[in-house]
Amino acid sequence: TDMPYCVHCGVKLGAGEKKCPLCGVEVHDPLAEASANEARAYPVRTPEQELRHSKFFFLALSCIFFLLPAAVCAVIDLLTNGRLTWSVYPAAALMLLFIAVSVPILAHRFRTYISIVTNFVTLSAYLFMVERLSDTHGWFFPIALPALGLFTLLVGLTTALYRHHRLNKVTLLAVSFVFTGLECFAIETLCDLTLRHAVALSWSPYVTAPCLFVGLILFFINGNRTVREELRRRVHF
Repeated sequence: TDMPYCVHCGVKLGAGEKKCPLCGVEVHDPLAEASANEARAYPVRTPEQELRHSKFFFLALSCIFFLLPAAVCAVIDLLTNGRLTWSVYPAAALMLLFIAVSVPILAHRFRTYISIVTNFVTLSAYLFMVERLSDTHGWFFPIALPALGLFTLLVGLTTALYRHHRLNKVTLLAVSFVFTGLECFAIETLCDLTLRHAVALSWSPYVTAPCLFVGLILFFINGNRTVREELRRRVHF
């Protein structure tokens, strides 16, 4: 093909030149624009179509990873024992994992919070099933459900504080330590009230006290600008 020339000064231009190297006038090539506007061999998806396509892809992938092994476990159990015995536990766990993964994928808004609530529901359902099928009863509602509910509440509160109030990493870590200590204290308190009908703390203070201490240290570091900047400079945190 012939080399293009500048429309202003007539200088021969190299391939791919955007401006004339002599006078600086922008290069305008109508043939290049026409070729760029030609119909593509394959249609291009819109962002909405790409999002919908990726959702269906992940759902299909989740079915392969979760539901197919659950079905395989159930079939093997039926063929070997004639009824469902051990396969109930892995099959139920895999099906609940499928629900926990697929529901947030289908959500359009508040995906993080929907994921937290879905995980609470599915894990509660699994623990309830384990209690019903086991020889020991009476621990799900007084111990497992309140402890799991408190954990879900603390995770949701931490997420909300980080997302909406823009907490930095030091404060987020401090809040996580404090909430971990509170969760351990609540678990032992629930166990004592259920099993002994009285609070007799034994192991939780050894976990709660260090967590609260580390959390207070991190709150102090975050409140002291000099210490915070020195820590950030040394450990890049």
